[in-house]
Formats: sequence, structure tokens, C-alpha cells
Amino acid sequence: MQSEYGALRLWSTVLTIIGVLSVLSVLTGVIIAVFNAPSFADAMVILFIVGPFGALFATWPIALGQGLKAIADVAEYVQEQQTHP
Repeated sequence: MQSEYGALRLWSTVLTIIGVLSVLSVLTGVIIAVFNAPSFADAMVILFIVGPFGALFATWPIALGQGLKAIADVAEYVQEQQTHP
């Protein structure tokens, strides 16, 4: 593969790392919040509502990083096809 789309691949890697760190921090935060909840009902709300929404928002950088990587792959493939008919 060519390296003309290195900036896209760099940002893809950066976003993936940020996403993984975000998911780990959400997981840690939910576990701490569940143990510090004042009642069982509050703990269940944190576990079944706050946790999934936090995980959803934390995974967005991973999805954006995969999108950037896919754009770079497609661009390189199209460029290769145009130069070698």
C-alpha cells in the first residue's frame, strides 16, 4: 500500500486509542458508581441504563477511526486502479 493517506491512518489510530481509553474509563466509572450507589435500585439504574449509554458514547471514536481507515483503504484502491488500467 502507498503512504499518501498517512494522515488518515494516523488519525484513525489516534481515535482508536482514545476510544479504547474511553471504554476502559466508562467501565471503571460504572463499576465504582454501582458500588457507591445509595440503594439497590440506583445501582441497577446505573448498571442497566447509564452503563450502556456510556459505552455507546465511548465507542464513537473507535467507529470514526474505522471509518477513516476505510476511507484511506478505498482511496488507495481507487488510485491504484486509475494508475494501472
